[in-house]
Amino acid sequence: MATQPRLKLALIGLGRLGAIRARILAHQQPRIELVAVCDTKPGAGEWAVSNLPSTVKFYDDPEECMKSSGAEAVLISTATATHAPLICKGLDLDLHVMCEKPISVDVITTEEVLAKAAAKPHLKFLVPFCRRYDDSYRSARTLVESGSLGDIHAVETTCLDQQDPTGFFVSFSAQSGGIFVDMGVHDIDIGRYFLNVKSGLQNPKKQVNRVIAMGQQAVYGDLAKYGDCDNGWGLVEFANGKILTTHVGRTLRNGFEGMTRVCGTKGHSIINGNSTMDRVEIRDQHGVRTATTPDAFVLYDRSFINDLSEFSEAILDGKALTCTPEDAYEAAKIATALQYSFRNNVPVYFDDNGSPIMESTKISDH
Repeated sequence: MATQPRLKLALIGLGRLGAIRARILAHQQPRIELVAVCDTKPGAGEWAVSNLPSTVKFYDDPEECMKSSGAEAVLISTATATHAPLICKGLDLDLHVMCEKPISVDVITTEEVLAKAAAKPHLKFLVPFCRRYDDSYRSARTLVESGSLGDIHAVETTCLDQQDPTGFFVSFSAQSGGIFVDMGVHDIDIGRYFLNVKSGLQNPKKQVNRVIAMGQQAVYGDLAKYGDCDNGWGLVEFANGKILTTHVGRTLRNGFEGMTRVCGTKGHSIINGNSTMDRVEIRDQHGVRTATTPDAFVLYDRSFINDLSEFSEAILDGKALTCTPEDAYEAAKIATALQYSFRNNVPVYFDDNGSPIMESTKISDH
């Protein structure tokens, strides 16, 4: 029996997400050979030696890793500010590229990266939005495509993280682009995923009419100096009349909650309507309770397997990617517009070319 070809891949970034990726790549991807990992942080090499097969090379320089590891593709799981330059370096070296969201925190840089990727059509480029690769969301998508829910006219989402006593994300806000860019982009993408936002458009370039956002610093007041909030609400009106509403927050006390309601004319579908870790109930003197999903990271074990499988099959078998660069671009434009709307207390309209109309970014007195 002939052995199937395997994709030689290098992983850059061994942080919290990267460590999950590394484990899956090393042990749960039969069509991918993890040939190298890279991280610039002290101690990363020791972690790689202790947790990965001895055949995986370690590098502390990303460019050297891409040039010398023998990889055909690179997966970038580093700090947001490094994404765009690393994507461009990988493409320049003729490597297929997969990168965690977002490409960049600003639209202009995102456009430049996408233009470079489009100039190399023989290379696969994937920015995987994790919910698209979650089995529950895929099941709901099947309901939508079958027509059993009728016409999908609205999507409502919540994504609420547990309070972080260290307040790490407060200082991280200076480079994250803000809660809508860093966190809300997932909700924006899943709204587009279910709403068929390209249908019924008079102008195919313009997918969005307007957005408006508001927010609070309910717990973490220091976010104000970064023009950011710990709870944000966004409303997106698409050009075909469909609506997305989202609430993103970082102040939940019990754990992580992430829910999506898909609203159809024949029925609704609710995904992750509760945040229980499992189906076990504890009944004692305190009452009846269940354990809460601690954070979103526990949900990645399955979705990361799915997105890596799709990436390898696209390269090895020529299959199409279900999450396109255009999806990343459109979600980024909406997320940036929502962050601007919150910071400046104004609605943001989109022009006939599909771009948000924003003056020079200024931070108001939120």
